[in-house]
Amino acid sequence: VSAFCNAGFDLLGGRFGAFSSLAGYQDSPIMLGTTAALIAIGGLGFFVWEDVLSKRSFRKTTVYTKMVLIISAILALGGGAVIALLEWNNPATLGNLPAAEKCLAALFQSVTSRTAGFYSIPQGTLRDATKTITDVLMFIGGSSGSTAGGVKTATMGVLVLAVIAAARGRSRVTVFRRTISAQQVSDAVAVTSMVFGLALSASLVLSATNGLPMIDCLFETISAIATVGLSTGITPLLNEISQILLIILMYFGRVGVMTVSLGFLFSNAAEERYKYADTKVMIG
Repeated sequence: VSAFCNAGFDLLGGRFGAFSSLAGYQDSPIMLGTTAALIAIGGLGFFVWEDVLSKRSFRKTTVYTKMVLIISAILALGGGAVIALLEWNNPATLGNLPAAEKCLAALFQSVTSRTAGFYSIPQGTLRDATKTITDVLMFIGGSSGSTAGGVKTATMGVLVLAVIAAARGRSRVTVFRRTISAQQVSDAVAVTSMVFGLALSASLVLSATNGLPMIDCLFETISAIATVGLSTGITPLLNEISQILLIILMYFGRVGVMTVSLGFLFSNAAEERYKYADTKVMIG
């Protein structure tokens, strides 16, 4: 239940030491594989599963379903490959494991970073580059209508497609022979900017008031606002104000982001009673 709902709570960590999560099962493909599968299934979203089960063909599914499945696969496999590359010789994480277990642990780290909260390798001993990759995965999270948090896979997909379209000098954003409206691109930019701005601002507060490294504080705040649950271990060291701030971020990440997203989905465009003359500004 905890894995499918992307909660991250477990009762197994105590068997191998305090707060060890699934670190004692690094050599168990069944335990890590099953948990990762449940995390992925919960993170895809009920809309996607309904579409897949009813259409039974990738070609017949909606554009949204195609985007979610492709992006989720890229994040899981690509993230795992990058994590394995960065941590392969790190004795505090993957360095002392056999090659097969290294690959399994790296893949699990990639999947669980998408808002699950379990871990099979210590998070505090990850290299800074790996923490940054984990930040990106946590920030993106799962998909809309799922049990996961984050800004969602399709949102990030729209942003990437918009950047590609702009770089190629195109005025329209397209995917699978369909056009994504300018309003949806604007909504994606707004949600992403808002969530990242809050996480960055909160991390600055945590670092300044607790004297902790910025990279660890940013990891903590992104984990909170994306409702992941991973931590580098600094949470008990934070003062009460900082811990309350993390609580607020967690609540906003679960309720606030969803509310804003639903507002974009169901609200009508505000009536514009007047229009200013067009102007041009320098971009880039």
